[in-house]
Amino acid sequence: MAERTCILSGKTLPRERLIRFVAGPDGFAVADLAEKLPGRGAWIEVDADAVRRAADKGVLQRRVGAGLRDVEDDIGRIASMMRGRALATAGLARRAGCLVGGAGKLAAARDEFVGLLAAPDASERELRRLSSRLGVEWVTRLFSAEELGSIFGRGSLAFVGVHAGRSRKLAESLRCDMDRLGAFSASSGCQAG
Repeated sequence: MAERTCILSGKTLPRERLIRFVAGPDGFAVADLAEKLPGRGAWIEVDADAVRRAADKGVLQRRVGAGLRDVEDDIGRIASMMRGRALATAGLARRAGCLVGGAGKLAAARDEFVGLLAAPDASERELRRLSSRLGVEWVTRLFSAEELGSIFGRGSLAFVGVHAGRSRKLAESLRCDMDRLGAFSASSGCQAG
């Protein structure tokens, strides 16, 4: 796994624990979550406070030749982009057959699961029962019931299981997106969708 160095802390970290920033055409730095935008990039830890400190110290201006337009607006935009990216990855995983939605289907499933997406207001008791039954490696409660439902074309859904065998790479991409979203949302205070 490729590693990069955070321009603020100097720590060398895996790319999924960092956000790449580049100078945008409007003269301001923009977050490049897909890591595909042209130009010299600068990396900052997936932490809203790190983004704030980098803006205060002018580190982005020195590294990419552009600073942030409005730090708090940009942090909100980054959190929104991360949420959208994670939802898009989940939608792709559903279309690839990697996701199973609904507590009833999960309780009856015989497949191997690696992850469990649960709505924040889902039953704690049911969550414990399903995670134990499925033997999942990770659980996240970052998507609302409406967001989970939208992945499956429903109004709402409390639980979604992530298959292990269908597409390991896609399951890992979803976990990575969820980890980044969780870390950034926790530090920015943007918990809800």
